[in-house]
This record gives sequence, C-alpha cells and structure tokens, in this order.
Amino acid sequence: MSGTKKPCPCGSGKPYEKCCGRRNICYSLDQVRWRHAGQALRRKLGEFADQPSFTWEAVHARDMYLGCIDQKLAQYYDEFVMERCFEWFIFDFYLSSGLTVIETFRQEYPYPLSDYENMLLKEWSRSRISLYEVNGVIPAEGLIIKDLLSHKELKVHDINAASEIRNGSILLIRVLKVGNEYEFSTSGLALPGWCKEPLLKRLHHDRQDYYNEKMKPNRGWGSYLKERAHKINAWVMEFGTSSTRCGNDSAGRRKVQNRITFNINNWQEALSLIKHSNSFVLIQELVDQSGVFQQAAAVWLGEPRRIKNGQEIGRPRLVLGNLILTPRSVTLITGSPELLSEGKELLRTLLIEFIGENLDEQSGSQSLTKDTIEDYPWPEPGYAVVAVCVREGLQEFGYNAKQQKGAMQLWFDYCIKERPSIRKTAVWAAAVIYAFARLEMEEGLKQQDLAGQYGVASSTISLRFRMLCQSLDLVAFDRRYSTKKPSLTGVRENNPLLTQRLLDNPRL
Repeated sequence: MSGTKKPCPCGSGKPYEKCCGRRNICYSLDQVRWRHAGQALRRKLGEFADQPSFTWEAVHARDMYLGCIDQKLAQYYDEFVMERCFEWFIFDFYLSSGLTVIETFRQEYPYPLSDYENMLLKEWSRSRISLYEVNGVIPAEGLIIKDLLSHKELKVHDINAASEIRNGSILLIRVLKVGNEYEFSTSGLALPGWCKEPLLKRLHHDRQDYYNEKMKPNRGWGSYLKERAHKINAWVMEFGTSSTRCGNDSAGRRKVQNRITFNINNWQEALSLIKHSNSFVLIQELVDQSGVFQQAAAVWLGEPRRIKNGQEIGRPRLVLGNLILTPRSVTLITGSPELLSEGKELLRTLLIEFIGENLDEQSGSQSLTKDTIEDYPWPEPGYAVVAVCVREGLQEFGYNAKQQKGAMQLWFDYCIKERPSIRKTAVWAAAVIYAFARLEMEEGLKQQDLAGQYGVASSTISLRFRMLCQSLDLVAFDRRYSTKKPSLTGVRENNPLLTQRLLDNPRL
C-alpha cells in the first residue's frame, strides 16, 4: 500500500524511510577520500604482490592453500578459490623473510603513500579472517554482521552483498576498516545458519590444539587465525558442500536459482506499483547515456515486523528474492521453489493489469541473440550492471554495435551457465572486454591498460578471463560472438593461448 511505513532492516525500530532509507544530500568529503585511498591501496597491493620477485613464493603459497582443499571443489570454484588464495597470500602467508606481503609492502614500496593510505595500511596489516553472522540486511546499502569470535557488531557497506546474502547466513571473510566504514576484502564464503554451531565448535577445538602444539597458553584468536586461515577456509568449503541443506548439489556447484519471467505491457506503471509496494524495495534504476530506461532492480522482503504498544518488534525483514524489471519483462529470482510459487502469485496480484505470459514456459533456447541489454532476462541485477559497463567500455574503445552485441551475448551465456558472484563490477567488465578483444584478435587492448583504466589488478582480470574461456570453451574468432573470420596464420603468430583450441575445433 502506498504510504505504508516500512520498518528498517537494521533493527533500529524506525521506519526505513527515516533511517537507512534516507538519501544523503551531503556526503562526508573525508569519507570519500578514505574510499579513494582504499581503492588505490588495494590496487597497489595487488600489483606489488604480482611482481616477478614473488613468483616462487606465490607458487609455494598456492600449493599450501590448494593442498588443504578437496581438488574437486577447487576445480568447481577455480576463479573464486584463486581470488581468495591471492588475498591470503597478501595478508597471511609468511614469506621466506618471515614477513607477509603486506608487511613487506610497508617496508619496501618505492613510492610515497598518502597519509590516508599509510593509516589504512597499518590498520589492514592487523586484519584477520573471521566467522560472521548476518544480523541484518539493509537493501541498497549493505549488511549488519556480528563477529562470532570477538562478538563485535559491524555495518558493512556492500550493495551487492545486500541483494545476495540472507539474514542469518554465516560468512567466512576478512573485513577491512576504511575511514568510518567497513568493507569486505574479497569474495567470501556464505553458509546457512545451521553451520554456525558445528563450525564454532571445530574452531575452538582446533585453536586449543594449535596452542598446545606450541606449548603456549591460550592468547586469543589473532595469531591462530593468521596461521590457520588456509585450513579454516578448507573446512568451511567442506561444510558448504557436504550437505544439500547448504544449497549445493552433489558435485559442489551452486544450485540454479529459481526464477520466473513474465511479459510486461506497461513498464512505467509496473515500476510505479513496485516502488509503492510494501513487499519490494527498489535498489537501482539503470538508464543509458541518453537517459532512456534500461532496467530496475528491487529486493523482495518478508513480512513487516509486528506492532506492539505502538512499537515495532521482532527480527528485521528477510530478503526473500530479487526482482528485475525491463521495458519488456519482469523477472523474479528466489532461493527455493516454495518462495517462487509465493512470489509468482504476488506478482500476478500486484501487476494484474500489466503482466503477460510466462516466458520461462515458452519453448526454445534462452540464449537466443538479443538486440539490447533490456532484451536479456538477466538472472541477477548485478549482471545487467556489468553489461552496461561492458557496452559503454566498448563504445569508448571504438567497437561498433555488432561487436557490442557479440560481447553482450558472451556475457549473458556465461551468466546463465555459471551464475557468477558479482562483487566488483569493474573487474568483470574489464574481463569481458578483454576476452572479446582476444576473440577479435585486437592487439590494441592490453590487460595492464584495462587494469589501470578500471582500477583493478591485471592478475584479477586474467583469472576471470581464463574462467570465461574454460566455461564457454572460447576460441579465437568464435562464431558465436566474434564479428570476424578466422585466419589460421594470424592465430598461430598472435594468439598462443587460444591457438590449440582453434586448431582442434572442427567448426572453424
């Protein structure tokens, strides 16, 4: 109902519009500087750790990290595992010098750092992974999490996490302080709430064994978490794949999310109803460079908290699913068939005058060629955000409309097949642009140049590029996406990474 007060998920008891839902008119200039310093420091740390002088150390660290993990799981989560391994290498792995990479960076980085970067570096050097419980989800902003080891509660700024992670989830992740805010260091492992007690029990027992082996009295969690981080990560991965209650199939892959897509005959009215509905909170509206509407994303929230003696009581509202609205369709994505059935009826009731046929019941492949971004039924809002960045990036680099279309199809096919987790839009956008440039045999775009332009590490782009290649079996001048015809001579001379796949592929 229009005008209904929505309680804030943070648990303050205030209406959402008067608490976390307020749109800031003025932003702290100092916090903006902290954020910029944090982004710059992340990039510098990544580049420093990626230098050739650390090659042997990095190989040793990788062997240690992967040696703790079931190799079948490592294969399924290749990109995700390697990203976390690289972060562990920077923060926790002891080099032959006895220092970590981040400690070495503090001593040896040859260029001056700003005061903000120096303060962040000192703070980050003391950071550890930990187990967190999600106590609140604030749509379009972030999460309220509680450290299960120190019992400290934090508010983390992360828009994507707010749309992907449920209240009550257990996270294994590193949290970094950035000014007056907190951010996640990299992708984390999320498990259902039932994993909390068995994981805590195992950590307490292992910590006791750790200090007994060193013949030292128990001195807290700090040194234990630093030295055992790679083993703890392996345990949590096992918990996440050992039971179907964790939402994974027997092979360790995440189950395909439950989704339903309907035609919409009046997106403007549908958007207005969604905005004023007590069941949804709008988190994003996308328009192109000319201001034309492309897509809107919203979260579907559970029942409001009860009112007793004029006060709102109970737990914060749960995030039940995500909704994506384009000029031609509306898609609802949930975590279970039961929620999908409930959401389907909700949509039909709310949008009764504007909703059309169920597109998911139509025959034919979901991977048909589309003309514009809004034509694709993106499984998650973040995928469309990446698509917009890819299109704008290709336009800036001079790629024509046909090439942009090929890149969109490549990204859509990957999203449908793998359902990747999107925490950093820029990383995926740079990887897709780089992958498409390689398919087209464009020599002008280099990983290092894209890394600088998008503010990410070149090694991260490389990881995601390999993931795209492996998942879609990409070959140079791939007929599914490329606008050019293959030249075997050119491939042999210029594209050694994809040469063998091209020569082995009878289609080309």
